[in-house]
Amino acid sequence: MPPGGQRHTDGPGVYLDRLTWPEAAAIFHRDPLIVLPVGAAAKEHGPHLPLGTDRILAEHLAGRIAERVSSIIAPTVAYGYYPAFAEFPGSTHLEAETFGAVVREIIVSLHRHGPRRFLILNTGISTYPVLEIAARDLRRRHPVLIGVTRIEDLGGRALEGLLEQRAGGHADEYETSVLLALAPDVVRRDRLVREIPDRARPRGLFVPAPLAAPGAGDRETTGVYGDATLASPEKGVRILATIVPAVITAAEHLRTAPIE
Repeated sequence: MPPGGQRHTDGPGVYLDRLTWPEAAAIFHRDPLIVLPVGAAAKEHGPHLPLGTDRILAEHLAGRIAERVSSIIAPTVAYGYYPAFAEFPGSTHLEAETFGAVVREIIVSLHRHGPRRFLILNTGISTYPVLEIAARDLRRRHPVLIGVTRIEDLGGRALEGLLEQRAGGHADEYETSVLLALAPDVVRRDRLVREIPDRARPRGLFVPAPLAAPGAGDRETTGVYGDATLASPEKGVRILATIVPAVITAAEHLRTAPIE
C-alpha cells in the first residue's frame, strides 16, 4: 500500500497516475507487476460505437485486474498502429516504428526504477504483431518479463455457439455486445448495421482488410465487419465473463513467474 494508505482501487492494485513519486518508488523496489493498457481513444467503430471503444474496454479490464491482482496500472496508451482505419474521420494512426518505439520507451522508463514484470493489456488486433516484436526486443536487451494479450484469443471455446453472425471482426456483434454491457449509453442503437464483405482467401494466407472511408466504391463504407444488429447486453456479459478471468490469470502468472 502507498505510504499515504490509499490504494485508489477496490483491490490490491494501484493506479500509477494517482501516486506521488515517493509512493511509486516505495512500490517499485518490490518487483511489482506493471499493467500497461493499450486501447485506441480515436479509432472508427462504425456509425454506432464511439471512437474510444478500445480504450473503454482496455480500462475496464485493467480495473478488473486491479481488483484481484497486486499490480500497478499505468496510464493507457491511447494511440497506436491502426492503418486500416486511417481514412475514417476521427481515426488516428501511428506507424509501426513509432508505435513500437513509444511502448518500448515507456517500459524502459519504468524498468529503470526497478519493475521487471509487465503485462501489455492489448485490445487491438493490428497492434498485436508490433507489440509482440517490441516485447521480444525488450526481453533480449533487458532482464524483464513481458506478456502481451491477444484479444481475439481470450475466451476461446467458452464463447463457441454464442455469436450468430456469419463472419465478423470489427464493430460487430461481439464488440457491440461488449459495449452494450459496459457502457450502453454510448451505443447508438438506432444506427446498428450489418456489413459482411466477401473476404474469401486460402487458409494460411494473410491479406490486409480493405477498409476504406465512405464513398470508396464497392468496399466497406460503414467501417463495420460483421453484424452489429445481433448484439445484446446479455451476450456482452457472457463475453466479459470469459475475458476477465483470462486476463486476471495472465496477470497473476506474470506477477509470480520466475525471471531468468
